[in-house]
Order: sequence, then C-alpha cells, then structure tokens
Amino acid sequence: MPPSLHSSGHRSKWYRVLLCAWLCCGWAGQVLAQPWPHLVTQLEWQRPDGGWMPQALPDDWGQRGVPRPGLGRYRLRVTLSQVDADELWALWSARFPMHYRAWLNGVPVGDTLDVPDAMQPRTTPLLIALPRGVLRAGENELLIEEKGGPRSGLGELWLGPAAQVERQASKYLRAFVDVPRALNGLAGGAALFALLLWARRRGEVTMGWFGVLALVLTLRNIAFVEPGAPSPAGAGLAMYLLIVAINAAYGFFGLSLGAPGWRAWRYWIIAVAAGATAAGLLAPPDPVALDRLRHWVYPLLSVNALVATALLVRAAWRQQRRGFWLLAGLGLAFVVGGVYDMLLQAGRLPQQWEFLLPWLSPLLVLIYGGMLGARLVRALAESERAGQVLEQRVRERTAALEAANLAKTRFLAAASHDLRQPMVTIGVLIGVLREQLASPAQQRLIGRVDEAVAAMEGLLAGLLDLSRLDSGGLRVAREPVALALLLEAMAAHEREAAARQGLRLRLRVPPGAAVLGDAVLIEQVLRNLVANALRYTERGGVLVGVQRRGANWRIAVWDTGRGIPADQQARVFEDFVQLDNPQRERAQGLGLGLAIVRRAASLLDTTVALRSTPGRGSCFSFELPACRLAGPAVPQGGLAAPGDLPALQGLSVVLVEDDEGAREALRLRLQAWGADVLALASPAALGDRIAAGLPAPDLLVTDMRLPGGSGLDVVARVRALSADVPAVIVTGNTAPDDLAELAASGLPVVHKPFRAEQLAQAIRSQLPARAVGAG
Repeated sequence: MPPSLHSSGHRSKWYRVLLCAWLCCGWAGQVLAQPWPHLVTQLEWQRPDGGWMPQALPDDWGQRGVPRPGLGRYRLRVTLSQVDADELWALWSARFPMHYRAWLNGVPVGDTLDVPDAMQPRTTPLLIALPRGVLRAGENELLIEEKGGPRSGLGELWLGPAAQVERQASKYLRAFVDVPRALNGLAGGAALFALLLWARRRGEVTMGWFGVLALVLTLRNIAFVEPGAPSPAGAGLAMYLLIVAINAAYGFFGLSLGAPGWRAWRYWIIAVAAGATAAGLLAPPDPVALDRLRHWVYPLLSVNALVATALLVRAAWRQQRRGFWLLAGLGLAFVVGGVYDMLLQAGRLPQQWEFLLPWLSPLLVLIYGGMLGARLVRALAESERAGQVLEQRVRERTAALEAANLAKTRFLAAASHDLRQPMVTIGVLIGVLREQLASPAQQRLIGRVDEAVAAMEGLLAGLLDLSRLDSGGLRVAREPVALALLLEAMAAHEREAAARQGLRLRLRVPPGAAVLGDAVLIEQVLRNLVANALRYTERGGVLVGVQRRGANWRIAVWDTGRGIPADQQARVFEDFVQLDNPQRERAQGLGLGLAIVRRAASLLDTTVALRSTPGRGSCFSFELPACRLAGPAVPQGGLAAPGDLPALQGLSVVLVEDDEGAREALRLRLQAWGADVLALASPAALGDRIAAGLPAPDLLVTDMRLPGGSGLDVVARVRALSADVPAVIVTGNTAPDDLAELAASGLPVVHKPFRAEQLAQAIRSQLPARAVGAG
C-alpha cells in the first residue's frame, strides 16, 4: 500500500475517534448540568436550649427518647450555585410529619400543625411543592416544625426540581401504596364472590365467614394505605371497630373449618367482640384515649387470633392438603403481622418500617380464594361428568322406554287382532240372530249378550285408537274444516245418548267458523269430550261452544257435572284412569276417552285445557288456527249421520276373509242385506276364480291381513278387472306400519270389532246411489 494512502486512512480513523469523544463529552456535560434531586440524609435538630445539633435521617423520636406527644424542629441548609427563578422545586419524604409547619428562607411553605385529625400525630408519605422564587443562589435554609405522637420523626428527604422529585415519590407510591391497594381490591372481589356463593348456598358456613373476613379486611386496608390526608372525625374509632370485627370474623372462620369440641369458644369470641366494641363506643372521643384502649384490647385480640390460627393448623393436619397448610402458614403470618403492626402503630418499632397487614391480608384472602376456585373447578368437572353420565342414562332409559312402548304397541296390536276376529264374528252373528228371533224373551236375552259384546268392542276400539295414535305413522291432514257442519254431525250421534239421560246437548257455533286441521282427529277429540261430559253429568246438560281468540278458534265443551278436584286434574288424561269408579263398573266407561283426547290433540299441535270446580262442572277446551273456507261448507269425511242399513239386492259382493268364523258371519250379514256373496279364504283362492273367468264384482269386502298377501293386494287384483270397483277393508290389525299403509291408501277402513252399522256406513260411502232402503 502507498504511504500516502496509509497516512490518510490513519488520520480519518483518528478523526472519527475524536468526533465520538466530543459528542460523548457534550452529552455528559448536559447530563451533569441537569439539576438532579438531592437526597438529604443529614440535617440539624434543635435542642431544648435552642441550640442546634447534627441529626441523621431517618430519625425516630422513640429511639432517641424525645418526649411524645410534643413539638420538635429540624433545620436543613442547602447551598446552590445557581437557581432558575421560574423553575418549580419540591420536597418529598416517605416519612414526613402529618402535622407540621415549614419555612423556606423565612417564607411559609406549609402549615398543618393545627389541622383536626381523628388520630394521633404520625408520619406519612408527603410531597410538598415549594413556591417559585423562594430559593436563591447561595445558602438556603429549610425549617420544619413537627407535632409528634407515638410515630414521630422524619424520613430521608428528597429536594430538587419538582419533576425529578415527583419521579422519586412515584416509585415509592407505586410500590407501597398502589400495589397493596390493587391487591386488596382483588381480595375484595374474591370476598364479594364468596358472599354471593354463600347467599345461594347457606350451608357453606366457612365460605360465608371467609367472605365477611375478607371484605372487612380489604375495606380496612384500602382506607389505611391512603397517604397524606388527615383522618376525618370518627376515623380512629372506625379503624378500631374494624379491627375488632376482623378478629371476630377470623375466629369464626377458624371454627367453621370443623372444630366440634370448640363450640364454647364462639361464646368467648362474641363476648370479647361485644366488650371491645362497647369499650370503644364508650371511650372519650380523644385519639390518646383510643390509643390507651388499643393498648389493652389488642393483646386480647391477638390471643383470639392465635387460637383461630391453631384451628387452621388443626384443619390442615386433618385434611393433609397443601392448600390448607399454606393457608395455616399465612394465618400464622397474619397473626404475627397484626402484632407487628400493633407495635409499629404504638411507636414500639422504628417508624420508618412499613406495615405488613396491607400485604399479608390480600395474600391470605387470595390463597383461600384460589382454594375456593380450585374447588369450584373440581365441582364443575364433577358436574360435567355427572351430567354426561346422567345424559347417557337418560338416553339408555329413553331407548328402553321407547323399546317398551314399541313392545306394548306390538302386544296390543297382536292381542287386539287375535281378540277382534272372534269378536267380529260374535257381533255380526248377534245382529243376524236378532233379526231372526221373534220371541220377546229371546230378544231380551240376545240384548244382554249384545251389551256384553258392545262393552268388549268398546274396550278393543279404545285400544285400537290408542295404538293408532301412538303408532307415529298416522297421516294428519292440514285442511280447512267447517266447525258448524262437524259439530252438527257429531251432535247427531250423541243427542240420543243425552236424551236417554234427560240431558240437553247444545251447540253455539258462529256461522263460517273454520279451522285448519284434520277433521277425523277433531271429531275424535270432540266425541270423546262430549261422551265423557255426558257420562259424568247427572242434571243440566252439555254445551259445545266456539269462540274467536286472536288468530285461533277456541272450542270448549262445558258440562254441569260433578267436577274434578284440582289435585286430580292431571291424572284424568292418563290411560285407564277413572276417579269415581273404583269398582270399574262397565257402564261408566273404560278410562281411555281422555287419554285418546290427549294423544289426538298432540297430533293436532294443540293442548287440551281443563278448568273444573267440584260440584259445579268442568270445561275442556282447545284451540286451532282459524282459516277461511274456499267454497261452500260441506260435511267432512267420516261424519255421515247414521241412517238405514244398505240395500244390496242384486249386487255381487266378493268377500275375502281368512278367519272361518268371521267369514261366515260376514257372508250371512251381507246376504241378509240382499247381496249375492262369494266368500273366499285367501288371495290365492281369489286368483283361481279370476283365472276361471270371474267377472268384476259390484263391491269388494276384504280383510287386511291374509295368508299369501294383504287386503291391498286383493284390491289391486280385483281392480285389474275393473278400475272402479268399490272396496271396503276390514281389519283387526293395529301395527303402526299397517295403519300408516291403510291411511295412505285412501280406502274406507272398518276396524274390528265393529257393529253392523259401521260396516253399513262404510258400504254406503262407496255405494251412495244404491243406499236407499233397508234390506
């Protein structure tokens, strides 16, 4: 490398070093030129003879033997090289007299010496702003006169520009005022939470006493750490009473953890608390007198707190849990801290020391609050597990109930089907036999037999209705239904029964009232309600009324019967329940009517309301959505009024029934009405006749459950001969799938067992033009 280049690079390197040094020196000069606050650890104290003596800070009157209460004076001399007259200075100390007078260069800068205070003179964190223009270059003199009490003296002083001194004050206030206040605020929240839980669960006595203890502690501590302000009147007594309340609550908290042999101790706690409170209220309103009372009462309270802590240790020993041991340790620290604070407040300890209870109390509260939170978490986890187990059990029980209900439905379907076959044979043959007997005695006898058969048919019909409504396969129509026509058709069936009992059946239906629903189900609900009302009414009558209720029509059935007690009104909708028929007399029904009503109403998306007064009557009502009729009102399906038996003279009828007795009975019944009957036992037999050239019949009557096929198969085969052959299906089957299939077919269905009138009505619906006279 050439020498010139080397020399130039060397010089540039030194230039950079010199520039950096110059900048650093300038920055250091600016920093050193700033007026940093001055920490004062040495000043002068005025002796009783008026002379001054050196005094180190912090100063404690009790340790130096200065009489208390009393007055004392400090002097601080500060030499300043230069002073900015517009700059604001301040004085700060963490232990400054609450009651003082101060002069700076002879100018008063603060005076609280005679300010009223409910507590004895003491030291407190204090920041004093010094007036502008009072400081001067050269020597400055600060005089501080203090009124001393049990905690008298002066801490280290910070003197300097206000902004710098305030930063020093903020460090202390954040650490020793703001942090304890925040901790106590959190503890107060935990206390309120515990009290709210206790209010909901009064058996949690420990939680309740913990909430009381924590709340009183936090209120006392938050008020205690407020610096720089004299205490208002009554504050000293209030703080004393709070300490007494805290001690009592701590004692009861310890007892609540489980100490059955210590029950007498609670009376001692109550006696001490009552005595200490009475002594405080009766003491003269003088801070000195209150301090003397504390001197005697606080040691007694400390003994109570030690006993409560012993109970905490006992509970921890029994529980053998880390949280209880920690709680017991903090309880012991709480007692030690209380004794320490008592000695510090009495001036027995150096006044520059800090109080401990504002720190220990929230720790004690937060530790127990943490234990309480852990307990709640465990309880929630156990509740979730229990909920999952319960949900699983509910699912299992629901599945079991559904299986049982399905089994019941299958049983009822099978049992009722097997019973219906002989019942339909008996019923049809009785009808034929009645027409052939002429003797009055024989007519009475066959009438008794017919009554017994009718009762059995009623039971089976009720079981069929329940099975059909429970099947879940029932197709529910949603179409306009004219209420006037429906009620008139229903009343045509029931007026005869009302007349036999000497009762009136009345209707009140506004013209044009129509609802959206299923006509058959509505008829079933109303017929059962009216029949039930007539059965339990001895005089008066039954009224069926229709009223408008907003967007609905309300249909109500009123009676003047015996009424239903309020505690029994829910039971009347259960299966086979009859309140006034313990002997199960057949004449009073079977107890299925209202059970059918409840199920049918559920399918209609409504509920049946009941109002009843024993001895005056009952009202059953339900509501359905109102609608408009598209055209003139016509009778609804299934509601034809009863008429004469059909005339079947000259008609060919094909009858398919696998049960021999029922087949023969139906053949005789149809022949008695004038029909030419071809009775077959199976779809196979029908197929053979069709193959042999059987012409299309005028009417087909077939059972649903057949060997080798079903009634719907039979209908399909016959209608293959002629598509317009009328057909009626008779069945004793109540299986949900079969009922749903029949409902979807649209064919008239007569459920076994049935009366001859029911079969005649179904035939008339298929042959309206020929149903003109009796056969």
